[in-house]
Amino acid sequence: MVVEQRELLEFYQSQIEELKKQNTALEGRVVSTEVGVEALREDNSCRRKVAFSFASGLNDSLGPLSTDTILVFSKKITNVGNAYSKITGVFTAPLRGVYYFRFNVLGYSSSYRLAVCLYKNEEKILDVTEFPKGQYEYAVGGATLLLQEGDQVYVKLRSNSQIIDNIDNHCTFSGFLLFAK
Repeated sequence: MVVEQRELLEFYQSQIEELKKQNTALEGRVVSTEVGVEALREDNSCRRKVAFSFASGLNDSLGPLSTDTILVFSKKITNVGNAYSKITGVFTAPLRGVYYFRFNVLGYSSSYRLAVCLYKNEEKILDVTEFPKGQYEYAVGGATLLLQEGDQVYVKLRSNSQIIDNIDNHCTFSGFLLFAK
């Protein structure tokens, strides 16, 4: 009986030693993980944040105009990083990266089309055209763009086109940095 108790005691002691080794290894992994999380927090806090969303600020119609015209979305919803100008209607990339942009505009006229284009610098990226025919119609577009620092993105209302908006913010332009590159 004494021999069995001694063997049992030795068995438990070996199990305790093994658990101590595992615990030490786990403590090392926890410390390593904590260091990694802290490094990610620091990296994220240093990372530039860029996101904007503006409504037109109109309470009526705009257009038709005789030339293509940059739409100025002047009613701020958000402007993290202040890269969008509500004076010029132009987003200027503060750093090289991949960005996503989206716009929607509303038309109603039975006489004029609803046509807008998304531009990067002076290059037309996409063109969206609707013919409302006296009914409410949205023109919606979006694109993911690789921008260099200083590149400009904006929405133009095409000539002989018309949009309408009111306090419900039917016409908006938004964008955000997906990741720096």
